[in-house]
Amino acid sequence: MDAVTRIAKTCGSYDELWSQDGRLSIAYHDERSYRLSFDGHNWTVLDDADDNTCTYLICSATINYAVERCAKSGLSLEFVHEFLPSGQNALIPAELLRVLLDNCGLSIFDACAIIVRCFGKSSAAPEIPWLHSVQPRTASLQAVLNNALKNFGFAVHDAYDETYRFPLGAVEDGSTVTFSIYSFGGVKGAKLCVYTDGYYAEYDMQRSGARFSCSISPDTPAALWYRFKLCTESGKHWLCPGNDGHFSVLSDTPADGFRLTVFKRGFTTPEWFAGRIMYQIFPDRFGFGDASEGIEYHRALGQTPELHESISEPVRWQAREFEKDYAPDDFYGGSLRGIRKKLPYLKELGVGVIYLNPIFEARSNHRYDTSDYGKIDQILGDEQDYVNLCAEAARLGIGIINDGVFSHTGADSIYFNRNGSYPTLGAYQSKDSQFYPWYDFRHFPDDYRCWWNFKDLPEVNELNAHWQDYIIRSEDSIVRRWLRLGASGWRIDVADELPDEVLSLIRDAAKAEKPDSVIIGEVWEDAVTKTSYGKMRNYALGYSLDSVMNYPFRSAVIDFALKRKTAFELRDFLLGQYHNYPQPMYRCLMNLLGSHDVERLHTALAFDFDVKTLDRSQQAELTLTEEQKLRATRLQRLCVTIQYCVPGVPCLYYGDEECLDGGRDPFNRKPFEPSNAGLHNFYARLGEIRSCSPALTGGGMQIFTPSADVIIILRHAENEKIACVINRSNDYCIVPFSGTPLLGSCESDIVPPFSVEIYKLT
Repeated sequence: MDAVTRIAKTCGSYDELWSQDGRLSIAYHDERSYRLSFDGHNWTVLDDADDNTCTYLICSATINYAVERCAKSGLSLEFVHEFLPSGQNALIPAELLRVLLDNCGLSIFDACAIIVRCFGKSSAAPEIPWLHSVQPRTASLQAVLNNALKNFGFAVHDAYDETYRFPLGAVEDGSTVTFSIYSFGGVKGAKLCVYTDGYYAEYDMQRSGARFSCSISPDTPAALWYRFKLCTESGKHWLCPGNDGHFSVLSDTPADGFRLTVFKRGFTTPEWFAGRIMYQIFPDRFGFGDASEGIEYHRALGQTPELHESISEPVRWQAREFEKDYAPDDFYGGSLRGIRKKLPYLKELGVGVIYLNPIFEARSNHRYDTSDYGKIDQILGDEQDYVNLCAEAARLGIGIINDGVFSHTGADSIYFNRNGSYPTLGAYQSKDSQFYPWYDFRHFPDDYRCWWNFKDLPEVNELNAHWQDYIIRSEDSIVRRWLRLGASGWRIDVADELPDEVLSLIRDAAKAEKPDSVIIGEVWEDAVTKTSYGKMRNYALGYSLDSVMNYPFRSAVIDFALKRKTAFELRDFLLGQYHNYPQPMYRCLMNLLGSHDVERLHTALAFDFDVKTLDRSQQAELTLTEEQKLRATRLQRLCVTIQYCVPGVPCLYYGDEECLDGGRDPFNRKPFEPSNAGLHNFYARLGEIRSCSPALTGGGMQIFTPSADVIIILRHAENEKIACVINRSNDYCIVPFSGTPLLGSCESDIVPPFSVEIYKLT
């Protein structure tokens, strides 16, 4: 980074000039200019000046430089705090007020709000006598600032600071949480307002000097919100979170509150799972074998499977001549034996968990239309192949996670049997079927409740006792049996389609069979605040799930890479999850960047438009130019470094390590044969670094954002500190610490543009 030079000024006196419409402008007299330089860390006055003058000039240069950087980043002045250095200079609040009022034209209220965001309870400006001879306008604003903070009734709360809230983060039920605010003299009384769906309570806060505090002990797990009602000299106001979700802003109306997550006391998650690297496999498209026997089995059932002659053939996405609609039953012959042969390849990537998309008998290649939960699909192999895969994976220290599709079955199944393919008496065939009570028929047999109105996917009644016994509760239930055969856990498909009590039954049954099994829910939104079917769900509160698929993480990271989010916004998102999820779940979050339900990561990063807005015919024709491939690969390095450096379980979708491309289903499900191309070596190195680092696999986290384009993730364990630097900018980034580069992206403390580096700090 080149040195920055600028001119700063002092003045002897000033005049306040008021226009007819009431606007104030300032005319300075006897101004004197000084040259300063900035080396990236410190300002230096280049001309002769006494100590007091130098102190003021450096303060003024710091503020004006921050305002300029804020504007160049395309941000409003409310973000200027992001560009000010940490540490307090008693001059800064009043000088910042002068710049905001005189140079930027802000109102006194808006300027004070920005100052409070910058300096918190240290926003008040002390009297500095010598300042009158250097910059009398700033000196006069010291008293103006203090009076305004009091008269407007400003107060401060920060949900991420133990000064204001203790303890931080999510808490177990029955824990005592203390909340505090600090005022500047204008608050006469305050109440803590706590609420959630169907609940609201107010608590009086006790005053001690400038501090108001109260403590509560929530005794029921819940996603709560809180805000503060202030009685001030100017009337009633509320203290609510700003855009970052944790620092307060003063409001005339009761806006959305700060978050407080209360989870079930004693909630724990499997130690073996936390911090591992996961690899998701779409079984038909990875690890190939001879599928001819399985294909013939399905044809004998009257089904229409099609086996590709080569994995180089494109996936089928259109209906065939004899079909009205496209049916996803083209196969490439992926098998469990093939996956088993690829285990050494996965181990080299640092993989410790494999998540398999459905493997049970089904008509389609995706197998989300289950035909028989008790049988491995014959195209993939048999039960012994599954047992052997789990055993070999366990020998290598890898757990296998099954996909549990329990909210619906296939219409062509032993349970529903709409086509009569199976010898069992299905629910579609007769009301006398043992499976008839599983389903909800509005008019038998053709009008029935089905998943998202897909007639091939009839929904089940999860509260039916027979269904619960078969899937969950009996000693030989589906949930328990496959754990007994070697699975390490279940991923629950469309978890929001299953009632909370059913999800709890699944977790209880799994833990009864295998106490360290893991239950992961498919939840696309924030799992703590998720609402479905008109009620708040308790996924994250310790009742039903150990982990969820972290799709919000994917969106935030990709948005940062594509410059839809700043580093500050990504930081706020990451810290929001860190503070709002119960720590047992947070450390197990399935942090994904790709999956079978979204466009390929490499493809998403190649374009400025959203690939999912294209129809299937357009996605089929989608190709990347060499320039787009280079861009996507460069950005993918940034994304995956973030993924591997935050707490949780990074999940790699098969083929992403070699930059496989494709739009949405079915183009994100192309066959893949590893060739150690693309970013394979980069992923392998990341996996090696992460697997060998206590800080990365289980340490605490801090995040620093030197600019809108640079994010630094600091991880720390007892005897190790790791700093991950992600530089999205077009400029070089000078890192503010010394350490050993582990990735090899640079040889020093300077990270090049669009690059990443991981440092082991010394």
